Amino acid sequence: MSAVCTLCECGKHQKAFTKHGYDHFQCNNCQSIYVFPRPSEAELIAFYQLAQTKHLSESCWQDSHKHAWPLWKQTLEIAYKKVGFGKLLDIGCGTGEFIQFAQNLGWQDTEGIEIVPEIAAIAHTKTDSIIHTQILGEAHLKYGRYSVITLWDVIEHLSDVKGNLKEIYNLLKPGGILILGTVNRHGFSIRSLKQNAMTFGPPEHLTFFTKKGTSFVLSAQRMKVINQWSSLIYLQEWTRFLGSRKKQNQIPSLESYTEFRSKLTSSTIFLFLVEFINIFLRLTNLGDELIAIAQKEIK
Repeated sequence: MSAVCTLCECGKHQKAFTKHGYDHFQCNNCQSIYVFPRPSEAELIAFYQLAQTKHLSESCWQDSHKHAWPLWKQTLEIAYKKVGFGKLLDIGCGTGEFIQFAQNLGWQDTEGIEIVPEIAAIAHTKTDSIIHTQILGEAHLKYGRYSVITLWDVIEHLSDVKGNLKEIYNLLKPGGILILGTVNRHGFSIRSLKQNAMTFGPPEHLTFFTKKGTSFVLSAQRMKVINQWSSLIYLQEWTRFLGSRKKQNQIPSLESYTEFRSKLTSSTIFLFLVEFINIFLRLTNLGDELIAIAQKEIK
């Protein structure tokens, strides 16, 4: 079996590089980068249930996300204008920060999915929401139930992108909104660091999206793309270069990185700078995070 683009189904590609034993290909059509062959769902679940990965999930979400609040608010405001305060499902909710944020804006009927039980328990305590610990296809959620479904930094982890988007389509009400945030293949960090970017870390990340590829894969699932833009710079890509020369190429410990990021994102000056930079990133498509908002067809 030859490599076929995960997003646009184009069979024409070029080998980009190999990392950690996984081959990465760039699609000639939509320019997305994808791992082929894809690891199985069983392999991925085993990977994410490792003790180190549990700690990674908790560290990446807790108390270090304030710089993303304006982005979260913007996407929820778009969703509200389309569907109002309907039922919201956050897939890959981590420790529940986004659900809690949505609740503070008025979304009181909320659920989440988080496959690591210890992390799901934190999310439940924080939000008092039902948090499912099965993968999306095995959670047995009711079709046509949700007004808004969000995937923040989740879809790039999934082996079967199209299958999961099809399931999301079924879960959404007619006219329901999907908010998707994922790695931008054309973002500043990937453009600058290329294969040395930390975001290229298989089997954790398997697909690196472009606007064109995202539009294709969402349209193929009968979801109309309302808006796409890019935002943010991934802090962990660059904080690893801080400090002494001897340690520049070493990834900082999760504890030290989380502490540093929490302090940084609590700075008013830093948050103002992020807001200013995000204007530039949106205009140039250089943000590391690609955001897409799509609406299920209304029959």
